[in-house]
Amino acid sequence: MSAKLRAEGNAANSLSAVAATLRRLLSLDSQHDSLVVSMAYELGLDIIEGRLQAGDDLNSVDLAQRFSTSRTPVREALALLERQGMVEIPPRRRPRVRMASMEEIRNIYEVRAAMHALVCELVAQRATEDDIALLRDRFEAMRTAAEEGNVHDYFLANMQFHDITLQACRNPLLQRTLDSLGLTTFNLRYQTLSQPGRIPQSLEDHSLLMRAFEDRNPVLAASVIRNNIQAALKVLQEKIELHDETRS
Repeated sequence: MSAKLRAEGNAANSLSAVAATLRRLLSLDSQHDSLVVSMAYELGLDIIEGRLQAGDDLNSVDLAQRFSTSRTPVREALALLERQGMVEIPPRRRPRVRMASMEEIRNIYEVRAAMHALVCELVAQRATEDDIALLRDRFEAMRTAAEEGNVHDYFLANMQFHDITLQACRNPLLQRTLDSLGLTTFNLRYQTLSQPGRIPQSLEDHSLLMRAFEDRNPVLAASVIRNNIQAALKVLQEKIELHDETRS
C-alpha cells in the first residue's frame, strides 16, 4: 500500500472515530432522532474547528435551508448543542455560538488536569499490549500530522488517542464524568492546538506519555498529562488576553 493510501486510510479512521465520539456525546440522554443528532454533529464540528466563531449568530431559517429541513428539527439541534455548552439561546434573541468565560475555562481545565492524570495513571497500570499498540498507532498519526503542519489531522489523531486512554483505563465512571464536561472541551482543545508552536510541544508531551505507558510508569504518566493540560490552559489564557487587548 502506498504512503498516500495509508495516510488517507488513517485520516478516514480518525474522522470516523471523531464522528463516533461526537455522536455518542450528543446522543447521551437524548430522545432526538438521527436527523437532529446529525445536524448537531455537523454544527458542533463547525464550532470546534472554527468555521463558526464565538458570538456568531445561528439563524434557524438559514440552517433549515442548509440541511433541507424545517425549522423545528433545527431548533432541537441547537437546544442539544446548548446543553453541551456550545450554543446559547437568549430569550427573544437569535441563538449564537457560546463563548466560555476565562473563569469557566480555568475551572474546566483544572478538572481535566486532575481527571486525565488519573486516567493516564490507570492506563500505565491496566492497559493491555493491544491497548498500547493502538495508542502507539495514534501517536504515530499525530507525529505525521505534526510533520505536515496539519492541525486538523493532528487534532483528530489526538482526540482518538485520548479516547483510547479512556477505554484502556478500565473505569467507565471516569469516562462518563469527563463526558459530562460536554463538547466545549473539544472546541477549546482545537483552539489551543491551532496556536503557533503548540503542536510541537504537544507532540513532545505525548512522546513522553507513550514512554510512560510502555514502561508502566503511572507517576510519570500522570505528571506528563497534568503538565500538558496546564500548559494548554496557559496558551488559551494568553490567546484570550491578546484578543481582549486587540478589541479594546
